[in-house]
Amino acid sequence: MLRRLKKLARILGFPVYSLLNPRIGFTVFYPAGDTWRAYTRGRSFPVRDTRLWVLEYFRRFVPQPGELIFDIGGELGFETEQFSELVGPQGRVFTFECLPDHVRRLREMAERRGNITVIERACWNCPDTLEFSVGRTPGSGTAVADVRGQAGQELADPGREKVKVQAETLDSLWHQHAAGRPVDFLKMDIEGAEYEALEGAAEMLRHTRRAVIAAYHLRNGVRTADRVADMLRAAFPLVEIHENNHVYASR
Repeated sequence: MLRRLKKLARILGFPVYSLLNPRIGFTVFYPAGDTWRAYTRGRSFPVRDTRLWVLEYFRRFVPQPGELIFDIGGELGFETEQFSELVGPQGRVFTFECLPDHVRRLREMAERRGNITVIERACWNCPDTLEFSVGRTPGSGTAVADVRGQAGQELADPGREKVKVQAETLDSLWHQHAAGRPVDFLKMDIEGAEYEALEGAAEMLRHTRRAVIAAYHLRNGVRTADRVADMLRAAFPLVEIHENNHVYASR
């Protein structure tokens, strides 16, 4: 049914509206050439689909022109590209990624767009060299041995060779690359390593306006969202967990 609706929308040129959901603002999906775009909270940006999951980072707030974004876990660059368009030429997107194939792809994107800086580092609670497992799904990878997906599935692909990566704290990286400037929007999706990354970001979090953390993983059989929310409450007055196990924080 959805495929037919998309095809009809392309032919007739009318917009497709998002499902009604109390967690998001009114959203319009509309075709633009061979791609789709979403219009929500007064901003338009490219999306890969017309379902609710593509708005996970934009449910509560959408980056504005000129803002500074920290994209922790750039992976394949889908959100990086959205952030780049949303903040415009006066804004800045710092995307952090440590797997070499992903870094190359992100740097190619950065060459096409003038507002992206790619930082080849993992984010941890101390400077370290980590052994990184490549994930089973495209774009994924983890430095946490016991992490599982939200359905309890193993994330690491045992058939892939592990990769040694360099890690630093977000506090240190923030000072190095943003000179202590406040972060307007922090996105994090790092396959279960949120605890360690947030432990190394105490100072930066106090100078961050809004954050969205993908915390749908399991560690020791326990979802990470609850502890992530508790860690964010030390820095943000407003913290909430949605049913998608993403944690939203703002001040």
